[in-house]
Amino acid sequence: MDILSLRLLIRIAELGGVTAAAHDLSISPASASARLVKLEEILGFRLFNRTTRAVLLTTDGELFLPYAQQTLETLETGFSAVRGQSSDVQGLLRMTMPGSFGRMYIIPILAKFQSRYPQVKLDLRLSDEVLDVVEGAYDLIIRNASLADSGLIVRKLATDRRLLVASPAYLKQYGVPTTPDDLVDHRCVTLGEKKWKFENGQIIRVSFSNTVNDGEAMRTMLEHGMGIGMKSLWNANESLKSGLLVEVLPGFPLITEASIWLLYPSRRIIAPRVRVMIDFLIEQFQPIPPWGHYIEL
Repeated sequence: MDILSLRLLIRIAELGGVTAAAHDLSISPASASARLVKLEEILGFRLFNRTTRAVLLTTDGELFLPYAQQTLETLETGFSAVRGQSSDVQGLLRMTMPGSFGRMYIIPILAKFQSRYPQVKLDLRLSDEVLDVVEGAYDLIIRNASLADSGLIVRKLATDRRLLVASPAYLKQYGVPTTPDDLVDHRCVTLGEKKWKFENGQIIRVSFSNTVNDGEAMRTMLEHGMGIGMKSLWNANESLKSGLLVEVLPGFPLITEASIWLLYPSRRIIAPRVRVMIDFLIEQFQPIPPWGHYIEL
């Protein structure tokens, strides 16, 4: 198993054909096919299903591919360091992040990142649902959550604060709760959570609730008077400033167990493209995040 064979595997997966990958690597198609067969013999499993129309990764091939990429990237990082070329950052950077947070705060700054590192290509996955992250599938993960021991390296990007909010129109129609106990008589909008925990020790079970799996959609529902909901400050801050939402029960703060984290696989060597993205995000979000600090008006 040599470097060229690993490069060949990766390019076949990216281009969808042996001939295209061979031309890209300046080797003959016959040589590429022979290398692929030899690599599969060494590994003991098939990497691709070949048809007359396409070459597709097998299940084993899909599982093995991130580790091949990781191995090749580690070697190339070492070569660059020895040759004094570590400043030439390039390659594909795979990131996953919450959909709302990504759209509001990450996507708008990526042009700035790519102007600094034009040879870094981005592969982004945005979802407010927690993904089952297999080590090696992503280079960098942004999570807005409380973290268990995940086996990943963790850097804190920013603090979070959770608060209850509603539209002025909703509160005018249904009344303003004065204690957490009053919430049981109110309509709520949630991302699926069943309980709200307060710093005074109270735990309120959400009764009547509309549930949605997207943070921005939830904020819009709240702005249109569909109930009371728990929002992160980063998500609700502009709506609070504009008056579309107001804080509910400010004298009874919620327990905030989450922060915004950067996670990346536990590797001995971090690829330069991952390192520069981490440094870039830390620069953008610290010491004060883009949403600043909410001050009651």
